[in-house]
Amino acid sequence: MSDNRCGDWMKGLLVGSLVGVIVGLLYAPKSGRETRDELSDRAKDIAGKLKDEYDVAFEKSKSAYENLLRKLKEVEARAEQKAREIEGGPAA
Repeated sequence: MSDNRCGDWMKGLLVGSLVGVIVGLLYAPKSGRETRDELSDRAKDIAGKLKDEYDVAFEKSKSAYENLLRKLKEVEARAEQKAREIEGGPAA
């Protein structure tokens, strides 16, 4: 998932959750205490899901960073080898 699509998905999840909570409050036939408890439980569920999504995105970005670093080191090594070849020195 691209960064933009992931961000859009997270925004959509948040907006949808907020709309659901507001609609639930407006049509709730429960007492205030019951409604607050239910909202608290839902908020915890949503927070848990968002944390899971964040963890997945973090691991993907960490992996991409490590791959990029590895590739840059490979390019650097090849560039150094080519520079030595051009200078007429021994290749390592």
